[in-house]
Amino acid sequence: MRRGELFDLPELRIPLSSTRKEAALRRIVSAARLGMKYTYTIKEAAGALSLSRDEIDYLIHSYRLDALAIGIIYRIPWYSIAEYILDPGDDIDEALDEFIRSRYRAA
Repeated sequence: MRRGELFDLPELRIPLSSTRKEAALRRIVSAARLGMKYTYTIKEAAGALSLSRDEIDYLIHSYRLDALAIGIIYRIPWYSIAEYILDPGDDIDEALDEFIRSRYRAA
């Protein structure tokens, strides 16, 4: 469980299917192309990615999502949400950790 969660949400939440991913990606990119929406609030990003607000905060603070800090308010750019939909990056972190471990073992 992530910090601040009372129960394990990923077990209860339905992950984004490929059709829902495509629809969300199409909606975000078309809104940016038309100049309607360039940044999203944490709540809007959580809805688009089917994540909780705490998980979005975790992704921002672990540098997996780009965010603009305006005072204490965060805005997430459309391209960061689109990039996360295309590749959540969980396997990238594991690969990077393995690479670093192998690099330091050899040295």
